[in-house]
Amino acid sequence: MRKSIASASMVLALLATGLACRSDNPEDQVRKAFGACVAAVEAGDAAAAAAPLDPAFRGPEGMDKAAARLFLLGLLRQEKVGVTVVRSEVTVRDREAFQEVDLLLTGRSSGLLPQDASRRSFGLRWRKTEGDWRIVEIQER
Repeated sequence: MRKSIASASMVLALLATGLACRSDNPEDQVRKAFGACVAAVEAGDAAAAAAPLDPAFRGPEGMDKAAARLFLLGLLRQEKVGVTVVRSEVTVRDREAFQEVDLLLTGRSSGLLPQDASRRSFGLRWRKTEGDWRIVEIQER
């Protein structure tokens, strides 16, 4: 009996720990979505990197979602990109989130990115649509 109580307690403790790590906090959801984008870029997967872009997306120089996807596709075909997130601050207001990020970008092969780290800062505006956070706008700072 003691063994089964101890085992049940252990399982409940592990479940509680797992549930505590999974957050429904909007800031954490945005960070997780951004982390998936970073991982996709580093894996060379342009489709996954562009997946969270909202249909109404606007980027630097008026880039829309289709242009952003093509840019990523062209870049990631030629270049292995490394991304290090130096700073990520997220503020959520209702169904919109604002994220400020500082990144170190590195590239190898074609020379489109410098061989050494290039520091870049971006402001991202996210919108929650149908349960998912989508990037509506990116501005380089």
